[in-house]
Amino acid sequence: MVLEQKREPTRDAPRLAFAVMHAAFDAARAPVLQRLEETLRSGLGAGDVLHVERDTVRRGVWNVASACWRWGISQAARGITHVVVLNDDAEPCPGFVEAVRAALAARPAHPVCFYANHETALAAYAQGEAWWTSDDGLVGVTCALPVDLAGDFLAWADTALLERTPRGLPDDTRLNIWAMAHRRPIWHARGLVEHGEPETSLVGNAHHEGRRSLTPVPATDAEARAIDWSRGLESPLHALVYGVSPIHLLREVKPEVRERMGLEHVVDELWGEAAPQCRAFYGARP
Repeated sequence: MVLEQKREPTRDAPRLAFAVMHAAFDAARAPVLQRLEETLRSGLGAGDVLHVERDTVRRGVWNVASACWRWGISQAARGITHVVVLNDDAEPCPGFVEAVRAALAARPAHPVCFYANHETALAAYAQGEAWWTSDDGLVGVTCALPVDLAGDFLAWADTALLERTPRGLPDDTRLNIWAMAHRRPIWHARGLVEHGEPETSLVGNAHHEGRRSLTPVPATDAEARAIDWSRGLESPLHALVYGVSPIHLLREVKPEVRERMGLEHVVDELWGEAAPQCRAFYGARP
């Protein structure tokens, strides 16, 4: 299902394909999805599109997420420049669509995360910055890629990662591995979404940290539109969010790809001076 509304964006502004991952097998998610659809639909600009990828049979997170990315990529012929993938329990702020458009206009060629659940997000917010960056730590509640990078990500993930059964790797873990392997920083925008169902997880994450935004999302449309997306573009705060993340490059990437891309060296770069200790510590963990 593709939904459109007419609201003319400024010339050369990003044109957005919003794709929602919907757990349709869970009846409790229906009203949550309805609220999200209404919020997104009310803000769509001319040329923006909205799609709901409905999982009725528990196809798996990656199956649904990759379908969302592929759908978004398929909209490039219509002038779409960026794909924005949301979980169905995301709660966007007022003015969300135009805030996302403005953020992606400021950082049009990068992976962008719009959910702020890490300590560095809090530090950046306290400094009045709209951005910070990381090697890992993108959370799939709401994130975006330009269509060309989305294609690169899917092509690489389909051929470079080891297949794990039965569930396989989550969608955001795959995206973080791709970003680290290609030394492509993730840009974290000031939080524009809240996690609407933090006590409920369909993939076993209910007790994980970071189930709520650490920074306040804009409370009004005016507040969202007033964000200065130039703040933090120069010398943003940067972090390796989770010390364990680089080990995924050694455990989840096919050996021949790991060798061709020099990922052993990348892992050492990510860990820096602590690489020997990190290899010993994380390498010994199951």
